[in-house]
Parts: sequence; structure tokens; C-alpha cells
Amino acid sequence: MPFYQAYGLNICSDFLLCELTKGGVEQDLRLLRRKLKPLILQATSIQRQGIEACFGGSTQEAYLQWSGVATFLARNGDTLIVDPSYEDIDPKLLSSYILSEALGLILYQRGFFLLHASAVKIGDYAVVIVGAPGAGKSTMAAAFAKYGYSVLADDMVAINNLQNTPAVYPAFPQIKVWSSTVRGLGFNLSNLPTLFPGSHKRVIRQTENFTTKPCPLAGIFALSMGEKIKITQMLGTEAFATLTKFFPCPPQLLQGEALEQHFSQCTQLLANVPIFKLERPQDFGEIREVITTIEEQVNSIKNVQNCRATV
Repeated sequence: MPFYQAYGLNICSDFLLCELTKGGVEQDLRLLRRKLKPLILQATSIQRQGIEACFGGSTQEAYLQWSGVATFLARNGDTLIVDPSYEDIDPKLLSSYILSEALGLILYQRGFFLLHASAVKIGDYAVVIVGAPGAGKSTMAAAFAKYGYSVLADDMVAINNLQNTPAVYPAFPQIKVWSSTVRGLGFNLSNLPTLFPGSHKRVIRQTENFTTKPCPLAGIFALSMGEKIKITQMLGTEAFATLTKFFPCPPQLLQGEALEQHFSQCTQLLANVPIFKLERPQDFGEIREVITTIEEQVNSIKNVQNCRATV
């Protein structure tokens, strides 16, 4: 039985998950192949490959179904049951769904604060990049990879220890990008495999020097398109509203006390980590300067933190 690691968890799996790094034998999460008969499911706003996910159940016993792909049951943060829609489903296709919102349900049950975002490592710190669809999160992650930085997470970021020193827990060494981004950044398209047979996305693997240890979070950058590179810190209501936009799991989870807890986590995170609006031109030729702008802002944040520590 293979053991893998992702988001700080040791995962014992009935499935091959080649995207993940090797894990230890201590079992935090069990991935099981079983038949499922979910309760009544409701449509969500989550789509992959043109398929809308459906959700049902409760916070600690949550069903997620992608019609024609698989049904998932996340239970108590330590068990993820997978029921593929057909026996000979392509393993790469199935794993891409296992490692998205389905695994996100487990992380949510374990108390992680989740963002639909990318995360990269600059020095000893992590930065998180959020943005609306098309803003360029994965483009920026791929650009960081091209210039030798370690990408900690692509698509879903998990953060913990919100009240003290918030930290990003690395996912796995894979970045998913569109072919147009691959060409725009100067990667060799023929060297990058597709995410799964028939997918229009390519995969960049970053196995060398990929860390599995949590990295303290320096800042969050909300991407948007603009005529020139411009960075502005967001405060108060604007910062809070921006952070609440990027919850990656089914919105049905955020009801009543769970919604209050989510808002509380947003407040805790913003008390310890700054968030910035980062405008960038669409031109790929400006990408290196965007990276430099983020680096400079991280250095500024570190200097402020060091000054506070010495007071």
C-alpha cells in the first residue's frame, strides 16, 4: 500500500497518486476505494472540465460528486472514500479530481484555512497569489518556477496557525498551465505532459528541492489586469471582502456557525498577514518585473517584522 505526503499529511492510498511525494508510514489520511450511495445532492458553483460538482451531507460527512467521474465522501478529516464512475477510468484523470476539492474537504474538516490560490516560496517565506479566473494565478506560479523558485501549491492553498505565525503547508510539486501560457513563458511544450489524456492543460513538475515543511506566510497578493504594474495594500472591509471570495470548497459548507468560524479565520489571518492588490499587464514580457515587485514587497514586510521584533 503506497504512502504519500501532501499538505503536511501522510496519506495511505488505494490509488496511485504519482503527483505526490513519498510519505511516512504514520497514517493521517486513508484513501479508500468503495461503493457509495450519497444522499440528496445539490448543485454547487464549482466546475471542472465543464462538469458541475454536486454536494451533500454535513461538514464532517461531506459528499462531492462529479457526474461521469467519481463520487467522494470526506469523513472526519481522516478518511476519503472514492467511488469511480467506471472501472477503467484513467488514473491521471481520477487523481486530478481526488487532489482538488475532494481533498479540500478533508483539509477543511481538519481546520485548515483554504484559498483557491497559488503559493510560492521566496527565501524562507511563502506568498499566496489569489485572483479571479483569468487573472493569471497559474501563469505567475509557472513564471516563478521558470525563474527557479519553488511553487508550494497550485490551485488550492492550505494555511494553519492563523492566530500566531500563519504558515502555508506545501501541497505537491505540480503546476497546471494552459498551452498558451507554456508558449508565452518560453517553456518547451513537447517536454511537458498533459494533465490527463484529452486535457488542454500541461504539467510542470518541480520535484527537485520541493519542501514538505510549512513556510511562514509573508503576504497575500490579489492579481488583476492593469496597464502597468501597481501594488496597493488593502485594509479593512476591502481586505476582508477580498479574502472571503476565494473559498475553494462547496459554498454549502459555510452555513451558520461554520460561516461565523470562516469569517473569524479571515479576521485572524488579516491581523497577522498583509494583503495587497497587484495589477499587472497581460504582456508576458512584464512577468519578470512582476516577480521583482513581489520580492521587494516581501523584503519590505520582513524588514517591518524585524523592526517590531526589536522594539
